[in-house]
Amino acid sequence: MTINELFEKVYSTDETKNPDTFIQLFEENIILIENQNLQIDNVTYNAVMRLTADYAHNLKMKESHTKALPYLDKAINLFENYSGFVKTKMNDVEFYRILRFDRGVSNYYKKNYSKSQFDFSWLIENNPDNDTYKSWILGLLYRKYDWVLNILWYMIAGSVILLSLIDRESHRFAHDLIVYLGAFALVVAPILGIIKYLNKRKLNAA
Repeated sequence: MTINELFEKVYSTDETKNPDTFIQLFEENIILIENQNLQIDNVTYNAVMRLTADYAHNLKMKESHTKALPYLDKAINLFENYSGFVKTKMNDVEFYRILRFDRGVSNYYKKNYSKSQFDFSWLIENNPDNDTYKSWILGLLYRKYDWVLNILWYMIAGSVILLSLIDRESHRFAHDLIVYLGAFALVVAPILGIIKYLNKRKLNAA
C-alpha cells in the first residue's frame, strides 16, 4: 500500500472518525507513514502531515497524553514547515491552533507547566478574546501562586517548630536566621495571596 492509498482509505470512510479506529489504523501503518520521503512532493507531505496531526489529536482526545506529546510536536513541526503555510500567519490555520491547544493541555496534565504555558501564551497572544485559552492561562498562573504560597507556609510552620527546639543563647545566629526567614514568609504570604486575588479579578474582567 502506498501513502496515497492509505490516505484515501482513511479519509474516504466515516468509520475512521471514531478515534479508536483511526488510532488503530495509523498504528498498523506507522512504518509506512514515518518512512516517507517528505521532499518528494507536497501530496506526500500533506498526507503524512494530516495523518500525523489527526493521530496526535485523537490520542489527546483519548487522554493518552504521554503517547500524544511526541506526535503533537511532530505534527506542529510539519505544519510550521509546510510550504503551503506562511509561518507568520499560522494562527489563521485552524488545525494548527488545535494542535497547539492539544499540546498545551497534554503538557499541563504531564506537569510540564513551562511547556504548557509556552503554547497557551502563544494562543492567547494571537486570540486575546478566547475564553477557553484565558481559563487555561489562569489555571497555570494560579498553580504558580499556589506552589509559592505552599513553600511560604511550610517555611512559617518550620520556623515555629525549629524555634521551639533551638536555644537562642546557644545558637544565636541560627535562631535569628530562622526568625528572619519566618517573618519574611509571614509577610510575603498574605501579600502574594492578595496579588493572586487581584490578578484573578483583573483577568476575569478582561
